[in-house]
Amino acid sequence: MTKPPESIGAPQALLIGQRLIIEGEEIPVEQRTIRLADVRLDPSNPRIQHAVKRASKNGAISQEDLRKIILEFPGVSDLFKSIRDNGGILDPIYVRPDGRIIEGNCRAASYLKLNGINPKEPRWQAIPAVFVPNITDRQVAILQGQYHVAGKNKWQAYEKAGHLHTMHTKLGMDEKTIARLLGVPERDVIRDLKTYATMTEKLLPKLKDGNGLDKWSFVQEFYKSKKLEEYRGKANNVDEFVSLVANKKIKRGADVRKLAEILKHPNAVKVLKKQDVESAMTVVGKADPTADSRAFRKLKQTTTLLQRKELERLRDSDKPKSILRELFVAVRTVAKTAGISLP
Repeated sequence: MTKPPESIGAPQALLIGQRLIIEGEEIPVEQRTIRLADVRLDPSNPRIQHAVKRASKNGAISQEDLRKIILEFPGVSDLFKSIRDNGGILDPIYVRPDGRIIEGNCRAASYLKLNGINPKEPRWQAIPAVFVPNITDRQVAILQGQYHVAGKNKWQAYEKAGHLHTMHTKLGMDEKTIARLLGVPERDVIRDLKTYATMTEKLLPKLKDGNGLDKWSFVQEFYKSKKLEEYRGKANNVDEFVSLVANKKIKRGADVRKLAEILKHPNAVKVLKKQDVESAMTVVGKADPTADSRAFRKLKQTTTLLQRKELERLRDSDKPKSILRELFVAVRTVAKTAGISLP
């Protein structure tokens, strides 16, 4: 079969009748109803890797523990209720010959829970499935990526990045190939891979409280910021940032956006390392009041604006003049209170 032309945004995985088409290759499939006892949740699914590592003992984890992990994921409780109330699923799961689930772990986990609640109910003893007799790991990754990275049923940001990491490190796909296969910008793939590597290899090992995923937004902001591009270009600086987060000097993901301003002031950097972002921004504010004050930013913007086209409206209309008078009175009052002499 001639492969169709490839382009960013073009779906690389399609189910058409009794065929699954991935990267232009036709893979025969069968629509089946499979006994729930013959289905296995897949512990290697990229979405659940972090939870599996935390819960497994010597790398092994039971199907029951997998089921519990999956049922706790965001949105799965709503899926469970929908399946229960509708009496089944609309979209079948995808299954390998050995029973491992390719796609649909959450649906299968919901069925398993319902079967546990009412084991004699026929609806929860078997599950609709697309049986895939022959599929490679690369094709599985593309299929999952189409569903959950590029598709409507998206995973959480950390989970999506983990999937890209699997495609890159375990399956040997470069960033350009991943971007083409999933229909996403290459720059986003590169950024997410760097974010995931920093998170898993550097930050998570330093964290002692919780599961660490609440710090994902910190690292994501770090790699999103264009103002930090030069700073993060040095490995030592990445390590410094990780330490700031791990030691709670940076307490919120949004605070990462302030890091570029802090780095401009050596004294503020010293304060950041000893205290936190808020204290460091106080130092920055003394040198540049617009850095930590919305009011001063607005005043500076107003000063700039009043030197431009607004002058014509001031000359020609009474309402702009009234606004300017009110501003003048407010500035004079504040200056007097602050002990500032105006010319």
